[in-house]
Amino acid sequence: MMKLHCRMRLGSVSQHLYQIIAGFELLARHGVIELVIERQAKGACAEPIPVNMLEVTLNREIRLLYDLNDGYDNLVEEPERLYGPLLRRYDICFKRSFSAVRNARLTHGGKIRPLGLNYMVTIPGSVAHWPMPLDHPIEKMKKLIRMLPLTVHYYGWYTVEKFEDEPRPEEPPRVLFMARMWDVRGDSPDMHLPETKREERHYINEQRARTIRLCREAFGSLFHGGVAPTPFAAEHYPDLVIADRREVSRRAYLKRMKRSSICIATMGLHQSVGWKFAEYVAASKAIVTETLHYEVPGVFGENRNYLSFRTPEECVEAVARLIRDERLRMHLMQNNYNYYRRHVRPDRLVLNSLMAAVEPSRQETGVLVQ
Repeated sequence: MMKLHCRMRLGSVSQHLYQIIAGFELLARHGVIELVIERQAKGACAEPIPVNMLEVTLNREIRLLYDLNDGYDNLVEEPERLYGPLLRRYDICFKRSFSAVRNARLTHGGKIRPLGLNYMVTIPGSVAHWPMPLDHPIEKMKKLIRMLPLTVHYYGWYTVEKFEDEPRPEEPPRVLFMARMWDVRGDSPDMHLPETKREERHYINEQRARTIRLCREAFGSLFHGGVAPTPFAAEHYPDLVIADRREVSRRAYLKRMKRSSICIATMGLHQSVGWKFAEYVAASKAIVTETLHYEVPGVFGENRNYLSFRTPEECVEAVARLIRDERLRMHLMQNNYNYYRRHVRPDRLVLNSLMAAVEPSRQETGVLVQ
């Protein structure tokens, strides 16, 4: 295969983008692509790149946009206001939260392709680790702190191999659901949330709370679950807060996840497929998930990679089914092991997108069963 030339342009670099940047960097290190990275400077006259997005020019002619946002309306209330003018500038947009139905409502929605599952994953020495000119000052400081090995969010705990695991039978199988609660008032005092978004946060919190309570009751010592110790969670869900902060460290979480065969996921903000879901796939877990709202490339779906539920009661039923049925459990785990290596690992996810841009007929899209 002829080496591809990629010029990446970065604005602000959030954790959503680390997976994509790592994928390009791995391909460059393996000699698959030539990679040039341009950091957009403050006051530059170039067209701005929206939050959670980056731009790549492929072979000096194909303009690609990678959109890692949770949904369509988390940056603006009316998606057409953002995506209408934005998509005019690009040939293809690879979008994490991809919906053919929502794309049809956009002026240039036909340019959007499914990117795949997203999570915060990186590689040693990634350019994403360094403060960018357009990063928020607080984010610049956080990036410097994450470089320190003794800190909770050290980059070394988010490298590719830290998430990977192979399917293995375990009797009795352990069940895991550790989550966070979203403050319905917003993430900061100056954050204004529309009523619909406050209602969504309340729904997510209640769904997670009831799921944890029912699983504790149904599965006893086989189940480990709770919510991160935040002021909001302590005030509204004190019975669910994980008291020992060491348990919610990245190191402890990854260790516990790898010991658990069955992992539970719920809907993320803006109906997104959350980072935990991708982490479960990377670790080859049997997944029980709330109904998925977005589509991914490849063959991926109900009873193949996960079991889905609409209510916490249905979640308990699905988990119980997997505990009883080792064959089904291993089936899901093996399929997720295979899917990760073909569609989720950073270098593979990025290479798939580049091949789809060069040869559009190569990309196979699987619709998540709802």
